[in-house]
Amino acid sequence: MRQIGYVFLLLPTLASADSIRCGGYLVNTGDSQSRVLEVCGEPQSARQDGFIEQVVRRKDSNIILNPVPSDPNANPGQPTYETESRRIIPVYKWEYNLGHGTFLKILTFEGDTLVNITDGPRQ
Repeated sequence: MRQIGYVFLLLPTLASADSIRCGGYLVNTGDSQSRVLEVCGEPQSARQDGFIEQVVRRKDSNIILNPVPSDPNANPGQPTYETESRRIIPVYKWEYNLGHGTFLKILTFEGDTLVNITDGPRQ
């Protein structure tokens, strides 16, 4: 009889989820900080974890040019112009210990919006 050996390598990983349960309620990505506070209460740890820069670009083809081109037949098509706006958004990390034997829950907010929920170490 032939024996087959298996080797399992266990590495600590951060699992990502779209929701966590606090009491009888769910908190989902997309929820606001006030909703998370209402459902889960104060986090055991809260810190600002940097910033992200959000850049929004918009093309606009409804801009009137002055002066009007001298040769009306030379119109290669409606010109488009790109506008850009930038804003700095703070990133916050909140940690919840939901009890002995559970994984620490790390909630990441961009501004006021919950964007990610990850598992930390087992408590």
